[in-house]
Amino acid sequence: MIGSMMHKVKAAAVLLLATRSAALPNCESETEANCLGEDADLSPEGIDACVAAVADKSADCSKYLELVQACKADISGDGVCAAAAGDGEAMPCILQRTKPEALSAACQAALPKSELKGLAKFWADGKRQLNINEIADLNTDDKDTYNRWQKKKKGKKTDKDRERDYAVKAAKRERTIELIGTAVKEAVSADAEPSMAKAIEVATKQAKVLLDEDMTGTLKPFTKTELEGIARDAYKKTMQAKKEL
Repeated sequence: MIGSMMHKVKAAAVLLLATRSAALPNCESETEANCLGEDADLSPEGIDACVAAVADKSADCSKYLELVQACKADISGDGVCAAAAGDGEAMPCILQRTKPEALSAACQAALPKSELKGLAKFWADGKRQLNINEIADLNTDDKDTYNRWQKKKKGKKTDKDRERDYAVKAAKRERTIELIGTAVKEAVSADAEPSMAKAIEVATKQAKVLLDEDMTGTLKPFTKTELEGIARDAYKKTMQAKKEL
């Protein structure tokens, strides 16, 4: 009868330990090897005392005992995980079910420090642009998150950003007009029989070349009227210069 009762108590103790997931800190192996004998104190206090006395504990068990000690306020009395601890669920409650900020300061300090990976690792000190090698290390979900952040970031421009963009576009367009005009002047100077029609044709071709070479997307196509104006101005200045020679 006593043996049967002891077997049931032992089974209950093993079941209690099993509720602590193998992925979580636990002293299951130490308990099974040292604290479940026929003469053992199978009360929770007895098992805890027995485990604490084991000389060569695993790192997993040492971490478990560290958490139990550091999180005393959380797993006893009115602690956030007190009820769970009574059901043998202290570790799942502390490590999986409760947000760190809801735990005591001592308990938070003892929580396992997991190694950050992917986007969480690169953004540990704040969100930033990633280089091509860092992007290559991201998994599919992280890449989607990063791309959404990129699009959102691009959509938020300050007045200073807009002013800078406008200045860049204006400077680019002014330089392009200058290059088109230069091409027209050179063509008119070298042509034995220059004409306005030829000047407009040169301006149109040169504009297309410059647009094709623009990799920034800041240069917008010129209208027919604009190209004719650029060609006409360059043509007149070149012809005037020829007359003065």
